[in-house]
Amino acid sequence: MSTVQTIMTPNPVTIGAEARIWEAANLMLDHGISGLPVTHEAGQLAGVISESDFLLRGELHTDPAKSFWQRLFSTRGALAEDYSKAFGRKVGEVMSSPAVTIGAEEAVGAAALLMAERNIKRLPVIADDKVVGVLTRSDIMRSMIKEMAARSVERIDADIRRALEGELDHQRWGDNITVHVKEAIVTLEGKVLDLREKTAARVAAENTLGVIQVIDNLQVVVLPDMPVPPPGFYP
Repeated sequence: MSTVQTIMTPNPVTIGAEARIWEAANLMLDHGISGLPVTHEAGQLAGVISESDFLLRGELHTDPAKSFWQRLFSTRGALAEDYSKAFGRKVGEVMSSPAVTIGAEEAVGAAALLMAERNIKRLPVIADDKVVGVLTRSDIMRSMIKEMAARSVERIDADIRRALEGELDHQRWGDNITVHVKEAIVTLEGKVLDLREKTAARVAAENTLGVIQVIDNLQVVVLPDMPVPPPGFYP
């Protein structure tokens, strides 16, 4: 199974906690991404800032107005945090912290499950306590499609080989021919008695469903060079 580091985006775009939020917004727009890891100077992860952090803002008059009961049962710290997120000017005041992360050596399936459970689109990838990459839902989708395509090719190759070997088994001249198939390309190897057998084998391969190319490595040899006598050769 693939690991996170094999499909992640390495050397991700990051931003410092002391940067202004408009700088983070411009970075996201310039790079077409929905979030940024926020890092300390030494490269350790401080948090994450994403598009959603720009939705509930004082400038948009979307900072949530709490009901009497919400104010009553919210802690002073929680109320203060909400205020900072709505009116903060620095990335460190608005970011989400601690961030949900994934290790570089973790399986892709573990990352996908974490994203689904936490309903997040991007995961900072950590190795040696530093941000080494970012994994997105799109990265996981591309990996899944690639794996599905590879499995499909393997099944096609196996089907082609079985079909061609079955055809050759029905022919008296097909007993010394070895068939190899990779990515729908057939390679014929072995020894045949004359050019007519070589041509027939190639025709059989070319007419097998799914074959896109035939590589003919068959050798035409005289009888003493044959590995075994062909069927019916001796009375």
